[in-house]
Amino acid sequence: MKGRSLCAPMEGHPIPPRPDAPLPLSPQATWTPPPPPQPALRYASFWIRVGATLIDGLVFIPLSIPFLIAVWNRMSTEVDRSIASGQPVDVTRSMGRYAGWALAVAVATYAYQALMVRYFGGTIGKLAVGIRVRTADGNVVGWREALLRPILQLIIGVGSFVPGAGLITLLDDLWMLWDRQKQTLHDKVAGTIVVHR
Repeated sequence: MKGRSLCAPMEGHPIPPRPDAPLPLSPQATWTPPPPPQPALRYASFWIRVGATLIDGLVFIPLSIPFLIAVWNRMSTEVDRSIASGQPVDVTRSMGRYAGWALAVAVATYAYQALMVRYFGGTIGKLAVGIRVRTADGNVVGWREALLRPILQLIIGVGSFVPGAGLITLLDDLWMLWDRQKQTLHDKVAGTIVVHR
């Protein structure tokens, strides 16, 4: 023991902590408050979505008016020609113009829906009535959902001159009446829901 202080620790033995030193906290001992509960999602009802669709329809009236005028003028000319010549009305040329115009309107509608949903969470009609498009778990939609959501409507719009296309549109819109999350068929294609803001 010669030359060794009585207070020096012996080799291999740690110094015990002071009695007044605070005990170290273990990760299990720390407590954090739970995150605040997320508000329950309120799905948009059928009638409020109908209202949003009507408002969106007003956006496309400027596109529809020139088309209706062109169709009316063309049909009027064909009827006058038919009366003067005694031949039946030829609607084949009108159908070709109608198909081209339907394609243009369908593409414009697709771009409008996709861009508005991606950047603003809804179209002008949806924003006006206070509803938004979200992913199925309530998050903000990304490009995938925004581009997939109007695809069914684009296909129906392009094929609107085909008999029975209107029934698909009707089924798409009415599907939400019996769906648990009030999803339409185009919501199901994209994995989206429509909720109150």
